[in-house]
Amino acid sequence: MATQRASGLLQRLAQGSLVKQILVGLVLGILLAWISKPAAEAVGLLGTLFVGALKAVAPVLVLMLVMASIANHQHGQKTNIRPILFLYLLGTFSAALAAVVFSFAFPSTLHLSSSAQDIVPPSGIVEVLRGLLMSMVSNPIDALLNANYIGILVWAVGLGFACVMAMKPPKPRERYV
Repeated sequence: MATQRASGLLQRLAQGSLVKQILVGLVLGILLAWISKPAAEAVGLLGTLFVGALKAVAPVLVLMLVMASIANHQHGQKTNIRPILFLYLLGTFSAALAAVVFSFAFPSTLHLSSSAQDIVPPSGIVEVLRGLLMSMVSNPIDALLNANYIGILVWAVGLGFACVMAMKPPKPRERYV
């Protein structure tokens, strides 16, 4: 009876959304770290593997999803982009606010190594914009390999529009006599 209930719970969790699975994993990881730190460090390998797999798949997934959504969009179809942009901006602002609040609540010092001191920050906005524009026109394979999401998005939009244009029937040519 107990194994049936446990397997039913696992089956329900496995069929649930990925977000719920990640949240359950986070809660279980926190509980395990609270109970036994050595066991949590041993199980931490699973989290490291998950993050590594996510980093490996994310660039290709972004490319395919953006390209497919542009290619499959029908003219006049509602896009529902406003709630997505609102949630993106809300999430970004919330993360920045949380970072500022926690940096004041728990101050810390950062000791840079000598190699990090050799890095020169951009001298102005022109250099930042130049770097942004150069990342937009990077090689698509290089953008995927280096997780250059600006380049990936530019190539995805371009390939999506190319797919849209390729699906349109050709216009009949007029003969000029």
